[in-house]
Amino acid sequence: MISAVHRVDIPATEDLGPAECWRLLGTKDLGRLALTAIDGVDIFPVNYTVNDGLLYFRTAPGKKMIDLTGDPIVAFEADGTANRHRWSVVVRGRAERVNFDIEIETSGVNELKSLSPTTKWNYVRITPSAITGRRFRAQR
Repeated sequence: MISAVHRVDIPATEDLGPAECWRLLGTKDLGRLALTAIDGVDIFPVNYTVNDGLLYFRTAPGKKMIDLTGDPIVAFEADGTANRHRWSVVVRGRAERVNFDIEIETSGVNELKSLSPTTKWNYVRITPSAITGRRFRAQR
């Protein structure tokens, strides 16, 4: 007699809780920052780190810092794949320049390896107002 193997159905799309969103964000170091610009919305790739429920990145002087100063409300997205699933996490919140050495040191933002050759001496923290995520079964 052959026994039947019971398969547990996994939903095609799964909403993720905050703890899983933060865990997944911690597995990557590159995401996209969306912010309001004078002429619309801009999206920038940024290297990032997470620490204690906050998201940090560095940036060079220029348009990104000017736009953040004008309107600090931002969205940040990172995504990846794991175990035949794709995931996406979005953090919405307020971006502020970090001015204290102790926070820069403890956050780990100074240790980020940037993919861009530009020197980045502006340290920015995103304090979340919301974090959401979804996981999808990868299509073959």
